[in-house]
Amino acid sequence: MLENRRDEATTKAWGFHSKKSFISFAGHVYLYGIKDHAVMRNDLWERSNGMCEGCHPSHFLDVDTWQWHHAQKTLGGRRCDGLCCALAVCPSWHEKHHNRSVRFGEGRGESAET
Repeated sequence: MLENRRDEATTKAWGFHSKKSFISFAGHVYLYGIKDHAVMRNDLWERSNGMCEGCHPSHFLDVDTWQWHHAQKTLGGRRCDGLCCALAVCPSWHEKHHNRSVRFGEGRGESAET
């Protein structure tokens, strides 16, 4: 599956902090390490303009408690970390969507890689 493989040229152009982070030929983003996740989290917040992208009508998000929802799985069941597959949502919407409480880094094996 060519589209899910690492696109070396595009990955290099993005300038990730972690050597493991990459962009696939399909344009999906797979992040490793706290710094790369922090950059994308900031981009997601900016894209949402601080508004919940799950609730209708939309409402302002609390900057300290909003959550990153991964809208689809792509690479072998792995979640794409790119803006194409992400929503900035309130904890209430996120819990209702997953039918359980969702915590930061849950199930991701987050490392303290810098």
